[in-house]
Amino acid sequence: MRAIILFVALIMLGAAGLLYSTSRISASDFSAEHEVVIFTAPWCGYCNKARAHLNEREVNFLEIDIESSANANQQWRDAGGRGVPLAFFQAQRISGYSRSVYAQLIDEL
Repeated sequence: MRAIILFVALIMLGAAGLLYSTSRISASDFSAEHEVVIFTAPWCGYCNKARAHLNEREVNFLEIDIESSANANQQWRDAGGRGVPLAFFQAQRISGYSRSVYAQLIDEL
């Protein structure tokens, strides 16, 4: 029973780390001109929300559409992409979209 509880706890910690983590990759690896880089896809509703939030807060960001080219898709995969949106706020890697997390990270820019 302890092994099952430990296993579940480790999985939950790993999942939390995927949402909000410091990464070896940062926004500057993709663009020297932008503090925020976001990987998106045209069909992604959360990408639209993330983009709207960044525009609303007047953040100068680079958007990379993972379906626009093989190179863009490779960049996303190299960055640990498993879903979209995938954003880098300087060195903070954010998988998915949370308005409160984005707001906090924008405030820290």
